[in-house]
Amino acid sequence: MMDPAPEIPDELKMDEDPVAPYVEPSAAKRRANRTRQAKAWSIALDPVYGLIGMGLLGYGIDAWAGTGKLWTTILALTGLVGGFYLFIKEAMKLNREQIRSSNRTDGDPNT
Repeated sequence: MMDPAPEIPDELKMDEDPVAPYVEPSAAKRRANRTRQAKAWSIALDPVYGLIGMGLLGYGIDAWAGTGKLWTTILALTGLVGGFYLFIKEAMKLNREQIRSSNRTDGDPNT
């Protein structure tokens, strides 16, 4: 049988905060959040777009030249690598913007 949890002393108990319950964000904040989410989705889909776009180009070349799946594979992998390159580049740019605009720092990335 387990022992009951010990009592918390009164001096360690937190006061109830009447403002702590959920506060609806302003319209400007909701719009900014949607913009950030759209940028994140766009960045995340770069590798997918590269894979599909270059894969379709390779498929067209293979169909025209009759080379099996050679160009489909080569160009799909090239598109995937290029998409990941864009993903990393854009994610780093977005991160720098977030650091500059954060109210938790003074714009210095070392803080």
